Amino acid sequence: MKRPTTILLALLLSAAFAQGVRSTGMGGVVLPGPWAASLNPAYGAYPADRYGADGGMALPLGLINLALRPSTSPVYYFTDPATFKANFDLLAFYDQLSHPFELLVNPPTSPDEIVFHVSADGIQITDGAGNPFDLTAYESNGGGSVAGTTRNPLLQFNVPTGIPGLRLATGVFFETGGLGVNPDDQLLADLASGSLQANTTYTLDLTGRAAGGLTLDLGYATGLPPIPGLDGTLYLGAQVQGFYGLYYSDATLTASTTTDANGVPGTVGYTTNVFYVYPGSGYGAGAKLDFGLVLDYAGGTYGLGLRNLYSFETWSGQRRITDASGNVVNDTPETVTRSGFAPKVYANAAYVQPLEVGDVLYGADLGYAGGGMSAHAGLEYRYEIFRLRGGLGYENGFQVGLGAGALFGPASLDLALTTHSAPFTGQTVFGLAASLGLHF
Repeated sequence: MKRPTTILLALLLSAAFAQGVRSTGMGGVVLPGPWAASLNPAYGAYPADRYGADGGMALPLGLINLALRPSTSPVYYFTDPATFKANFDLLAFYDQLSHPFELLVNPPTSPDEIVFHVSADGIQITDGAGNPFDLTAYESNGGGSVAGTTRNPLLQFNVPTGIPGLRLATGVFFETGGLGVNPDDQLLADLASGSLQANTTYTLDLTGRAAGGLTLDLGYATGLPPIPGLDGTLYLGAQVQGFYGLYYSDATLTASTTTDANGVPGTVGYTTNVFYVYPGSGYGAGAKLDFGLVLDYAGGTYGLGLRNLYSFETWSGQRRITDASGNVVNDTPETVTRSGFAPKVYANAAYVQPLEVGDVLYGADLGYAGGGMSAHAGLEYRYEIFRLRGGLGYENGFQVGLGAGALFGPASLDLALTTHSAPFTGQTVFGLAASLGLHF
């Protein structure tokens, strides 16, 4: 079994919003429609057929790798221990587990170790295979957190209400984030200068967070009566999302070493600080308020969603701390509570351009949350029952989407090829996705 750098690799991943396969093929663009109501509640009253449905039920192609591919399948632990020990890779497994609706063509490989090379030429940090690792590139990413109350369901089910504009949905969320590789100030300065100080202690923190549970959304949206002087239609919406947390983990691993009189690092010691919640040991709960508006104007659609206008959450769990010898120095109950104004902004737009043969749908979106930004732009060429798609996006790294689809009466088939950056290593990973849908 390939040795992971640390068990925190299981947490160093940011789970993306669960996109439809059609959206994935367009580079990640989320088009206007009821499926975008969790990002902008005004879409709860928007016509579903304006830009075509956002696909159907995504097929869990990732299960193929999780069952059969030696590097990503835990099944071999029970059926063929030798194959499991020789091939299983924790990072590859976790990346595939976090993309259950994509068959990853080239799952990432965990670095065996992080190596500090100290010489007269300066300091270089590499993995066990000698590939350079830029520590400072990750230093600024440690602020991301799954503790922002907004929960993006991995699976969501809309409950019919019988009331136009009233939306009720339940879901299951699974989120990871908070990737942090944070050297102390002295280590960061000395890495930049190219030499370590003598008889100096340096520390490096590795952090990661994860959360999971159930969600309940209640929202209302409506189209406003015609507004004098405005040649378009304005939709407004608001929603409250509550969640019940089943598990939560916020972990920090601190590595420390002291240099000798020549500035050479000595033995590395490790301490851990973990706050965790799981069924039977605690729970989490929270709620947040969202608002949104959508404007149909001059043949295009323009939406703006404001999430987390006010949020509250609490987690009741356990805090466990170990020292460099592995001894538990603290293991006590703890409650973490957060509330306040933590806005997340989401804007998108779409437009259809008729052609002599078929037409082209253009779409783009832009998101901002907690200091991080995402952006996607894509298009779809439509001719009779056939669809061709492509797009580019940025969300925890650049991604490319290519896709195709076909409509057969009320049924649809969508395929997509996409990319994402693997956590920690930054390797470009390709995935295949497919969905089947019925539209009436």
